Amino acid sequence: MVSWLDEWAYRNQLAKVNVTFKLILACTLLIGTIFGTNMTRCIIIVLLFIWLLYRARLPWYVCVRFFVIMSLLVIGSCVPLLFAIDRNVHFVGENVGQVATICLRALSSSFTLFSLAITTPFFRIAYALSKWRVPQAFIELLVLTYRFIFVLEKAATHLFMTVKIKNGKRNWRLASLAIAQLLRQTIRDYEAMIITQEARNVSSVVPICGDEQLPRKYVMEACVGLVVLLIVEGLYVAIS
Repeated sequence: MVSWLDEWAYRNQLAKVNVTFKLILACTLLIGTIFGTNMTRCIIIVLLFIWLLYRARLPWYVCVRFFVIMSLLVIGSCVPLLFAIDRNVHFVGENVGQVATICLRALSSSFTLFSLAITTPFFRIAYALSKWRVPQAFIELLVLTYRFIFVLEKAATHLFMTVKIKNGKRNWRLASLAIAQLLRQTIRDYEAMIITQEARNVSSVVPICGDEQLPRKYVMEACVGLVVLLIVEGLYVAIS
């Protein structure tokens, strides 16, 4: 999952677009998802789908795959809010509107961050944060966490593949042993990676990105999209 996301971050057509522009746009859309209405959140998801398909040139199944996974996670997390447990389990119809709002807010926020992550290599994001005077310690922590995720993914893939090949059984005992072994293997792999980087004199300094581009059409499209969001938000609030 993580390797797949990182691969498309370098292969899409928006990889070299100015990252400051994309960060500002993502922050603006996040503000819209937090304070806007459900109509605004739905429009943000649709606009981001169009942006990724026709500007980033990503395959449709990449976007749909992430959206389906996030939808299942969000809906599965919010379903318990529809029930109240007293002596029996009761369905609470009054919570449907609130749960729908929570789901749409989570989906639109997640898809906004996904759009930023899949169209921007991580080192460009770190470089933009350094230009924004974000503390160096925080950026280094992000870089270490980013590298650790790949180590964890690799260890998990190898471990569960080995368990499946050996017996293919699923029970709590095997799961607990697999998790413990996963943590030990991850720590060993991470220590090996740190030692390798120190031996090769790999620096944590963020490289300078001098090949960024910002075509005027992207700025105009972003401005038009934001204006449409504001108009729809105003009309929706006035009607409701």
